[in-house]
Amino acid sequence: MNPAPNVPAVPFQPVVRASQGMHATHTMHVVPAVPGKDWVATDLDNTLFSRYWAGPGAVPGTWRENPGPDSQPGHEPSSWVRPETHRLLLLLAQAATLVPVTARDADAFARVYVPGLNLAGPAVLANGAVVLNPAGVPDPDWEKHMRTLLLPWRKKLEDRCTSLLHRSGQAARPRLVYGPAEFAAYLVAKAPDGWWQGTVGRDLFSEICAGDLEGCQITVLGNEFQLLPPGLGKGPAARFVQERYFAGQAPLLCLGDMPPDLEFMRLGGLWATPAGSNLAVLWQL
Repeated sequence: MNPAPNVPAVPFQPVVRASQGMHATHTMHVVPAVPGKDWVATDLDNTLFSRYWAGPGAVPGTWRENPGPDSQPGHEPSSWVRPETHRLLLLLAQAATLVPVTARDADAFARVYVPGLNLAGPAVLANGAVVLNPAGVPDPDWEKHMRTLLLPWRKKLEDRCTSLLHRSGQAARPRLVYGPAEFAAYLVAKAPDGWWQGTVGRDLFSEICAGDLEGCQITVLGNEFQLLPPGLGKGPAARFVQERYFAGQAPLLCLGDMPPDLEFMRLGGLWATPAGSNLAVLWQL
């Protein structure tokens, strides 16, 4: 994607090795602040930034590696924050800790950097499989809890991943998203737009739901299928963050764009969603 016009040049920040015990090394982009009791819980993709939001005044939100003219590794923006959203976040960050609550795993989260914002931690990653503390390090108690919860589902997720690839005729692209210590946390499968709503996609979805998956969250969000084991979700992880790092104080504001985000948004008394989001359409905004 070409850089958005009128966007000031902002270099990608150097990364710092943060911790061990995660599927991938997380990176801290800025020095973490000590959080107070006030916080804002926010989804990331299509809530704070999107690859479709490049334009005048837009601010980079995520980055990808791109060889420079001298063939040395460099970085270029891969998604953008709307300028009005960026201004709001800068104001909120003066009064509260911004807590990402995202489906991104450690690798994908390491590519997030929004100029002027500290998003390193606390944070909820991989749909709740990983909780980072204020220093960007996995919380050991939550990691222990997740290992116990995910262990019985390891083989089931691997088998469903293989089955999905073959049963879809390779139309779906399944992969496992990892949580702590290389534990498979959940399954996603992207397909061409409209495929999951077509006859083959609907039949396969019904077949999966009829399997031995009691208690799992099984959803299709746009062109992406998701299967989460029982007990995994943004809601439980965000509640843990609330008690662990904010003395039980509810978030000032919760931001999200999809119905599953309501699971953590219900922690707060004030919600917000981007114009044109799935939630906005659902609520007829």
